Amino acid sequence: MFSILNEISNNSPFRTTSVVTSSIGSAAAIYVLVAITGYLSFGNNVAGNIVGMYAPSVASTIGKAAIVVLVMFSYPLQVHPCRASVDAVLKWRPSKTSESRNSSPSRAGSLPLLPSAKGGAPKGDGMGEVRFAAITTGIIVLSYIVAMTVSSLEKVLAYVGSTGSTSISFILPGLFYYKISSPDSQHHQRLMKEDDDGADASGDEEDEGLLGGKSSRSGHWRRTLLRRLSLALAIYGFLVMVTCLISNTFFIVAH
Repeated sequence: MFSILNEISNNSPFRTTSVVTSSIGSAAAIYVLVAITGYLSFGNNVAGNIVGMYAPSVASTIGKAAIVVLVMFSYPLQVHPCRASVDAVLKWRPSKTSESRNSSPSRAGSLPLLPSAKGGAPKGDGMGEVRFAAITTGIIVLSYIVAMTVSSLEKVLAYVGSTGSTSISFILPGLFYYKISSPDSQHHQRLMKEDDDGADASGDEEDEGLLGGKSSRSGHWRRTLLRRLSLALAIYGFLVMVTCLISNTFFIVAH
């Protein structure tokens, strides 16, 4: 998501939402089509890898070749954000209270997520060649060990879905919004300032005078409700993750 916001030429909310909706919608349609055809073909005997269950033919060979191309090109795309995330975690240090108060929220929010090609990376924030090679080698070696030791694709998808999917879909978005929407958060103060500037730029003084108090109260109630719902979403995702992990573990042990 961050890479899309940095690299898309028109990163307006409408354009970004269109790109995300089209990509997720097309992927969901393909997944649903494969799932339906798999159950129609094999019923309750369907396995984790549907393509491997079909008899050798031209169509099944094309499907297997498509999986090879998918894995070959998706692996570098997954290593790129993984390497950046590992590097960011290794560099992270808890900031002091005085530094966080003296820092400017507007400047912090305006910094790009990726350094520009013209300006280059700020001093001390770039990833050195040795660090780049070490993190990349570690990711490749660990993924190779997992690929050689785990023979069941069904188990991998089960654990990845129960941990990664629930974290990305439920836990992390809820925690992010709950943290950002805190009244003491600098990001919340910056967003409130931008909303106030947008309201002032509209120039609708009559509506502001008549409905300003009501709009302010309704906005505060709405933000409070969304903050509580975001925390509930994170808790729900955590419960789903624990339930799925326990279910997958018992299922694998039983079989």
